[in-house]
Amino acid sequence: MEAAEAGAASVETARTATPVVRLEGVRKSFGENVVLDGIDLTVHAGEALVVIGPSGSGKSTLLRCVNLLEPVDSGRIFFEDQEITSKGVKVAAIRQRIGIVFQQFNLFPHLRAIDNLTLAARRVGKMPRQEAQLRARELLKRVGLADKAESYPHQLSGGQQQRVAIARALMMSPHVLLFDEVTSALDPELVGEVLVVMRDLARDGMTMMVVTHEMQFAREVGDHLVFMDGGKIVEQGDPTEVLDRPKAERTRRFLRRTLQLDRSLEELTIEEGGVE
Repeated sequence: MEAAEAGAASVETARTATPVVRLEGVRKSFGENVVLDGIDLTVHAGEALVVIGPSGSGKSTLLRCVNLLEPVDSGRIFFEDQEITSKGVKVAAIRQRIGIVFQQFNLFPHLRAIDNLTLAARRVGKMPRQEAQLRARELLKRVGLADKAESYPHQLSGGQQQRVAIARALMMSPHVLLFDEVTSALDPELVGEVLVVMRDLARDGMTMMVVTHEMQFAREVGDHLVFMDGGKIVEQGDPTEVLDRPKAERTRRFLRRTLQLDRSLEELTIEEGGVE
């Protein structure tokens, strides 16, 4: 018990002490469409930051900018006190430390699960084959797929493919993991098995930025919650506080709509801008 408490205390200390990701005034546009409009945000070591908001609010673009898949128009992004939006940054080296898991699994269909894991580690990370395979099997076991190492993607369910994708992201020992709506393409009965893996990663102290519509996950696993709309952070804070007692009217309206299917359809009406 004492060891467990000490471990929890060390994770909590890390969360309050070390900023891993920091955004200052980040702006990003696609043509005339402003997608990120002056975003200031800090993610500490060991923290699970959850981002919610309507479609088109800039959530996915936020993650893609942090991973350097999209260049910012202005503002700065720091990763472990290094500005990664400055000229001359070695993008490939940064991406090895900032892993990302997408909504679509993006597994190579012609490769077995274990080969999907080891490919980048061997070619990019120059990891020896035997070491890569040993690590891959350990990670497949960690996500509950030890018996699927030899399976091809088409032989796996959607939830199993997504867990392989998470294991693949872990192969490079990232310092932070980004999750972009990783359960939204799954059948409802498969969502839980992926969320459990993410929950366990958070409990182990993995620094995470999670874009999701899973409000129960945000409540139970998130350390900090951000609500975005129109490219701006409308509200942020403790997940329970924001979800149960939102201060901004836009946040309250969004949360009402996410719960609308818990009510009878007879209670719903279509108003300008959505269902009320």
